[in-house]
Amino acid sequence: MKVLVTGATGLLGSHIVERLVAQGYQVRALARKTSDVGHLRSTGVEIVFSDIEDRNSLPPALKGISIVFHAAARVTPGWGSWQQFEATIVRGTENLLRASADAGVWRFLQVSSGDIYGEACCKGTPARESTPCQIAFKPDNYYQCAKLQAEKLAFDYHRQERLEVSAIRPGWVYGPRDRLLADRIARQLEMPIVVWPGKANPRIPLLFASDVADCAIVVATSEKTVGQVYNVGPPYEVRLRDFATTMARALGRPEPKVSFPYLMAYAACAVMEAWSRLRRVNEMPYLTCSGLRLLNSEMLLDVSKVRKELGWEPKVSVDEGVSLYVEWRRRQKKG
Repeated sequence: MKVLVTGATGLLGSHIVERLVAQGYQVRALARKTSDVGHLRSTGVEIVFSDIEDRNSLPPALKGISIVFHAAARVTPGWGSWQQFEATIVRGTENLLRASADAGVWRFLQVSSGDIYGEACCKGTPARESTPCQIAFKPDNYYQCAKLQAEKLAFDYHRQERLEVSAIRPGWVYGPRDRLLADRIARQLEMPIVVWPGKANPRIPLLFASDVADCAIVVATSEKTVGQVYNVGPPYEVRLRDFATTMARALGRPEPKVSFPYLMAYAACAVMEAWSRLRRVNEMPYLTCSGLRLLNSEMLLDVSKVRKELGWEPKVSVDEGVSLYVEWRRRQKKG
């Protein structure tokens, strides 16, 4: 069976590629011409250069494809204009859905996000798949708003019987090729003086990327999941500062015991953002106000549905996952 993975050079997409290859699928990876495809080439998969924002570039990539794993997105929460998020996440998904339907694709797996619940997953009760999303349309939430719209578009195609669609809503994902969460925590811990912004230690739905990839494959290939959406997170409690402490130990660095006052950290982030905008830098700053708020907010997901219906369980513990990430990070620095 031949499958297509979008976002194949990103964190989750690259792990979906690896797990599909390990399970014997014929994998075609979609990548932009400007993307670093070094890792993809090492997997031996077929690479097609295309762009979901360019509808006309998609038909050749979808020829002969049975299942689409759509993991491509603009993953810069709190950084970028609505037009940028809409172009990649909303219109890009719509382009891919239309091209997939036209190509006769059998199944479409939409990689959504637990972030789409907004305030609903921060109120002490874990959000279930049926929980109404509560997202205010503002710059901080452009990513979440776009992901929610994209998921709705995907299920519109399902209701119209143009595609068989399923979706997953992962929590926080980390692992090799992580350019966001793990990278920023590691960079903070590698500084000469290790400090932590604020005193909060929120609960987070943290999972190693290969576990989420395995779940994506199960959802995309099971008949019982057609038309369904699944939260993906750990069945046990993970706290952010505990995760940072585990990473500090793996890095051989001091634990982040000293807290930097939250308001001062927020001011520092605001200065970084202003300086980046002044220089018209497209890349998201190392720290942003939105990212700082995330580090001090809980995100609670009810993952009972995916466990009961599909028997899925994460296999990589936090200790093991952090060790694997740190080993990969060290190899990158040596290389």
